[in-house]
Amino acid sequence: MKKLNVVLALMVVAVFAMLSLSPLKAYADTVTMTFENPGGQSSGSDYVYPYDFSINGSSTYTPLMCLSFTQEITQGESWTATITQIVGNTQYEEAAYIFSLATAPSASQTTIADAQWANWELFDSGASSSIPNGVSQTDVTTMLDNAASYVAANQNSSLYSEYQIYVPESGWPSGDGTPQIFIGDTDFSGGAPTPEPGSLVLLGTGMFGLATFMYRRKKIA
Repeated sequence: MKKLNVVLALMVVAVFAMLSLSPLKAYADTVTMTFENPGGQSSGSDYVYPYDFSINGSSTYTPLMCLSFTQEITQGESWTATITQIVGNTQYEEAAYIFSLATAPSASQTTIADAQWANWELFDSGASSSIPNGVSQTDVTTMLDNAASYVAANQNSSLYSEYQIYVPESGWPSGDGTPQIFIGDTDFSGGAPTPEPGSLVLLGTGMFGLATFMYRRKKIA
């Protein structure tokens, strides 16, 4: 009876791990974001990537790229946001491709500015009317076209899992507009690593397999 109880306990834990620690669960975290400072360069009257944030009060700042051109935030402002998965959302996948260009080790300041404006135009086509001197609309359009082509040809690219979206939920100052949506690298989570979905599911399936083995062994005995 004791062995059976152990088997049952293992199965329950395994199922819980596979359900509650699944990829969707790993991407459903709610965090508190505080805008610390604009760490990037200016492009006209607007700052471009990176925007430095404290996530959940961490002293380790997380660099993010703004995706919403029409909303505004102020330094020191805080709110809660949901971390949303990129896979399955074409617009987010294109944003991830563009963001990868800006965060490449060899990315120039020009590439970073182009990528920022490309993502602004991706989410708000009207942003093109505000593009400043020094930023080529032709280059921005080419970047957008390349992003669309990449996503169309790479629907299951591992690139998308390298990034995550921060969607504002609540908590910003009363009377202030909704904060922007941001994109960032999954390696930056305010000093706490984001769980890797594949590893979590592997843990669950491994425990389930062990429970099955013990159950069959008990029946044979």
